[in-house]
Amino acid sequence: MLFASAVGCSSGGGASSSGAASAGGNASGSASEVKWPKNVQIIVPASAGGDSDYNARLFANKLSKKFGCNFVVSNVNGNGGATGTRQVKDAAADGSSILFYHSAFVVNQLSGTTDYGFDSYDFACIPAQSPGNVVTVSSKLGVKSLPELFDYAKAHPGKLKMAAQTGATSYAVAVLLKQAGLDINIVDAGSASDRLAALVGGHVDIILAGYGSIKDYVTKGDLVPLAMDGGNDLTVDGTTIKAITNQGYDIKLPFYYFFAFPKGTDPNMVQAFDDAVEDIVKNDKDYQNSIATTYFQVPTFYNSKDGLAKFDEVNSILKNVDFKG
Repeated sequence: MLFASAVGCSSGGGASSSGAASAGGNASGSASEVKWPKNVQIIVPASAGGDSDYNARLFANKLSKKFGCNFVVSNVNGNGGATGTRQVKDAAADGSSILFYHSAFVVNQLSGTTDYGFDSYDFACIPAQSPGNVVTVSSKLGVKSLPELFDYAKAHPGKLKMAAQTGATSYAVAVLLKQAGLDINIVDAGSASDRLAALVGGHVDIILAGYGSIKDYVTKGDLVPLAMDGGNDLTVDGTTIKAITNQGYDIKLPFYYFFAFPKGTDPNMVQAFDDAVEDIVKNDKDYQNSIATTYFQVPTFYNSKDGLAKFDEVNSILKNVDFKG
């Protein structure tokens, strides 16, 4: 469904709640009657400067223009993202707070970082998908492929440090690599931008990062991309970065972003929001060009039902990961 409803902001307060549904609900009235708060926070459980922050800010800009309200991004990092997700879970269901996060939400729950799941929210949609993160090392390590990294780790037991964020997707993939035989010490180094700084500064040896954030370092020869964790190869500037699965290791983790509202939000509001986001993803050329050039993303949208089904697939991949080991 594409955005066609006339919706606007209220001068104060938010829309009243008219029911709840974990998959966004069924609108019982007209989405055109929705009145948004003047200021809407998009809570991103990650530091500024990374891929999640970029995607959220791009949507905030587009949504502000569509609804005539102030959609602003608030970075609420901490505890592997749990601090931010909990803030939205406990927020008023009046449209003033919306969660923008990704597959790490599933990791949070399975690792015990959180004790709640998608049913604690009104799930809106999947508005974007990352091509995955890149297993990245410093050029100083002298490693140019994933098999070479495994060989190096075997020859230097206990030496390599891999940065991750506890309870996040980077941690899950690090654990999967370790379970596959990569001799690494997993260290908590924060969100994507923090991990990149740690690698560039020589404090860790391996990170997972969106290609957009490491491209300049790769071009200068400072960093080396070894493998994609999303399940598919990525070709950039004539160079192909092979997926982990295409290098002999059965490891992949689809990386979906999602929007979710506090439980009990007016279903008409959630539907109006979904319609607007879908229109941006499918029809806004500036949006499409921005995500392609910055993070090499392809426009992707799944409604609430299909989005939750995609996260069921993520759950099935991660449920047997030993997060305690």
